[in-house]
Amino acid sequence: MDSKKVTLADIAKKAKLSKSAVSLALNESPMISHKTREKVLKVARSLGYVRNELLSSMMSSMKKGRCASFSETIALVNGNHDEYALTNHPTLPRYCIGIREEAKRLGYAINEFWLHDPRLDGESFSKILRSRGIRGGIILGHSWCNNLPPAFQTVWRDFYFISAGIKTFNPTLEMVSADHYAITYQAVAKAIEHGFKRPALILEEHIDRLVDGRFLAGYMRAQLNLRPSDRLSPFLESDTNPNYVSRLKAWLEKSKPDVILYLLNSTREIISGLPSTGSRTPLIQLEQRGYVPDWMGVEQNNDLVGRVAMRRLADMLNRNSSRIGENANIVTLVPPTWLENSSLSEKKL
Repeated sequence: MDSKKVTLADIAKKAKLSKSAVSLALNESPMISHKTREKVLKVARSLGYVRNELLSSMMSSMKKGRCASFSETIALVNGNHDEYALTNHPTLPRYCIGIREEAKRLGYAINEFWLHDPRLDGESFSKILRSRGIRGGIILGHSWCNNLPPAFQTVWRDFYFISAGIKTFNPTLEMVSADHYAITYQAVAKAIEHGFKRPALILEEHIDRLVDGRFLAGYMRAQLNLRPSDRLSPFLESDTNPNYVSRLKAWLEKSKPDVILYLLNSTREIISGLPSTGSRTPLIQLEQRGYVPDWMGVEQNNDLVGRVAMRRLADMLNRNSSRIGENANIVTLVPPTWLENSSLSEKKL
């Protein structure tokens, strides 16, 4: 076969691999095993592709112990209404750190998109992806609603996409997320371990709905480890309610928790501003959102969520047998890490 006419498709057909796998193998991507890379090189040489400049450069690098670089491009989609959420949001930048670092390690470049860009719709987005050779990506920040915009149905149908953080509907995409059940369960368990007897949860209900009720499920299950008289119902109202502060104060006075689990920084600020009822009660945050002196709580490991999401996407892009949508019902949960604070026990009422 004339080497000038040899294509990746020719090599892929003979090697019984995908074109992307061949490209990654020829460029010594860490996503490809040594055995597969050797197979691709053997097939490429048999077809006369050895004279190709890219392959020659790669083979030279292998002999010198160096790794050639190669990037397939993937899409990183900001699904938040805030165009700059991937930078300014208290949580989303952590996902992005993991995604970017893992993409670089695996040999992928990243193009960022904002789902709510007024110039963007399903048709235009699909054209952009195809023109740039992008076969898939990761969407995050779509916490405004689990339902993806109807105008983008063709994108989710024709490209590989992973949802990072929360489940999606219409359609359902494969999801990688923090284990929200384990977060609240572990927080209560640690509070009990430190001698607290009446842990309470303050969480806006719509946030719990976004994660299929896993926050509340973990909390309620952990409550079974307490005496029935010490089991407290959670406070699930939204702080947009004009009577929120007064209702929260009344709930605290009635429940008399000796430690409070919470998620939002705004919740901490409201509690701290209350008279003795709340200001002296120890707090455990369910996600680290910026620096706070004497902070205690659970690290959701969202950077690891981003890394795993990137690995799952790379797996789909790299497998010859993969089909778009085949992993729609797969969910990967990343466990949290308890961040110990030596002063926790000292803060008991």
